Amino acid sequence: MLNLQAVQVWATLLIGLVNASSGQNRTVGGRVFSLFSIVQFPNSACSSTSNSFSNGTCYTSGECSSRGGSASGNCASGFGVCCVFSISASGSRVSQNNTYIVNPNFPSNYAPTTTPNTVSYTISKSSSDICRIRLDYESFVLTQPLTALATQGQCSTEFMTLTTTDRNIIPSAGVYGDYPYLCGTNTGYHSYLDLSCTSTDTATLSFTLSDATLNQWKIKVTQLSCDDPYVANQEGCFQYHTGVTGTLNSYNFAGGAQLTGQNYKNCIRQEEGYCCIEYSVISYSLGPDAINCIQAGAAPTSEALGTRCTGATTCTSEYILVPGVEAANAAVNTYDRFCGLNLNSEGFPAVNAPIRSCDCPFELSHITGITSIAGVLAASLLEDGFSLTFSQIAGSC
Repeated sequence: MLNLQAVQVWATLLIGLVNASSGQNRTVGGRVFSLFSIVQFPNSACSSTSNSFSNGTCYTSGECSSRGGSASGNCASGFGVCCVFSISASGSRVSQNNTYIVNPNFPSNYAPTTTPNTVSYTISKSSSDICRIRLDYESFVLTQPLTALATQGQCSTEFMTLTTTDRNIIPSAGVYGDYPYLCGTNTGYHSYLDLSCTSTDTATLSFTLSDATLNQWKIKVTQLSCDDPYVANQEGCFQYHTGVTGTLNSYNFAGGAQLTGQNYKNCIRQEEGYCCIEYSVISYSLGPDAINCIQAGAAPTSEALGTRCTGATTCTSEYILVPGVEAANAAVNTYDRFCGLNLNSEGFPAVNAPIRSCDCPFELSHITGITSIAGVLAASLLEDGFSLTFSQIAGSC
């Protein structure tokens, strides 16, 4: 298959043929050839002219039509069309790369006639070498989680669950799922799903809806080959970030409420020439064992050096996990679990301070309670989750 540069060369050579005759067929040596049997181009992602969908896949006009897509702009020096694929009806199947999943009635809100209502979609591999699926939530707005103390953070009214052929456990009472459920506002976030080498592997997105408001989603589905250089090298990365610097947000941070049932890993690709990583707080509010780093059951006046926002003793239900964090003070124990209202490698004093790790690969996990994030917190305190910046640190590894 020719690359884009070769396509452009072919285009230059063939323009004369195109202008010399109004037909698309050419006779060479007594045989008839179609122009598009000579010119080939990669079926790669392209920018569409659609007002609703920004990306498509480059196909010939005939291929786009036969695959059920809509032509929206040109590609491959005009020899192809940017073919946009989208589905909305429950029970639909994604089989083309760069397909959009949108709610019924998109771009309007979906108001089911009866509730509860389930809308589900199946993603099939577009080719047998697909290893992972990336979901980009260009729009994702469902009802916010519960806020009552005993059920704080639960996605009980509306939520989305994710499964694949061999990772099919969904969150339930007392059980973490293979992937966390999501509710609230997650526009601009993304998720990765792992697939095995079996060509028949599928992934399923299911939306449980319990009301007629705030039911909006537009999710771009990108299927990634095992040979794709942008595929995460390690499995189990529900979020995967690249670049020397960036931002990590807990799901529904934009909605202002931390979700229960979270047990997933953020992975940050180690860039060439960088050996360590540092995380700094934009906003940080985790629980439930401590408020201002008070151990569960302790009175607010019992603050002491032994009651920290770090470590397995204090952070038992709601925390982030960062392997290999280095303490600023060598005389103080180091920790990998962090909770409470401040992020600090040493616990007390309860102030935010950057934390650094040189463990590779770079990972930050988020774990929350399976039923509630309440703990001993005051009923008026709603845990927001976290927003952190990461910065990779250059060095000789």
